[in-house]
Amino acid sequence: MRGFKDNKWKLFAVGVFVLLILNTHLSIKPVAGLYRPALRLVEYQIVSYYIRDYETIETDNYIIRHPGYDEDLLSFIIDTAEDKYKAATEVFNHNPREKVRMVIYDDLDQMMAATMLNKGNPPMGVYYGNTIHISNPLIWFNEAEYRERYYDEGPILHELVHLLTDRLAKGNFPIWFTEGVSLYFEYEIDGYKWGEELTDEEIDFTIDELTYDFHRLNQYKAYTKSFRLVKSYVQLQGVEDLIQLINDLGQGTQIKEYHYLFTQ
Repeated sequence: MRGFKDNKWKLFAVGVFVLLILNTHLSIKPVAGLYRPALRLVEYQIVSYYIRDYETIETDNYIIRHPGYDEDLLSFIIDTAEDKYKAATEVFNHNPREKVRMVIYDDLDQMMAATMLNKGNPPMGVYYGNTIHISNPLIWFNEAEYRERYYDEGPILHELVHLLTDRLAKGNFPIWFTEGVSLYFEYEIDGYKWGEELTDEEIDFTIDELTYDFHRLNQYKAYTKSFRLVKSYVQLQGVEDLIQLINDLGQGTQIKEYHYLFTQ
């Protein structure tokens, strides 16, 4: 038994090392989608290790792992997640074959560790390893307001759209595209408009800058630019064409062939 446990630790350590190398490489290679499905499997196992002691509850469309919550809070999160699932899958015209794994955290440091985020402020949610990660709504909102505000402003829809985009496009896209798609559907479904106070002159990034230097840019502005690029694409081509593009990326189409359609 001890030898087996030692080997598991070694495999885990190797997986983390390989993941760090691949993540560094793939973050600057927008055409490396062929590798990402395999990478997601490694990520999935890493997440499984971090949440190994979490409780499990299964709903119509989710397998939810959590550290233990009262029924009222958990029911609210489940209802919100199911509503967002219905809205997102209708837009994408796609229902995942398997239930979506979603992890809820009380400990933001643990969420950062499980999702390999080693810098920056903890976000409300993350998509990582074929899994939606969200933090307890009460970390962000008080008890009097969390139901209304978390439903409209929470991360579940955003991260679910990341998951659908990733699965359909098989990871064959740069970061700005998937962030823009998620922010666009937050706007379309929930009416949330990211960065509306910024002028176009304040976010004058090129697509090449977004593709190769996304993490070096001001993140709020980079997200805003990404949102507006995708929004302009939809205004020009329509939502159905955006969904078709996502599916085409999954068949090997390269997004650079469509750069001329992403304008402001």
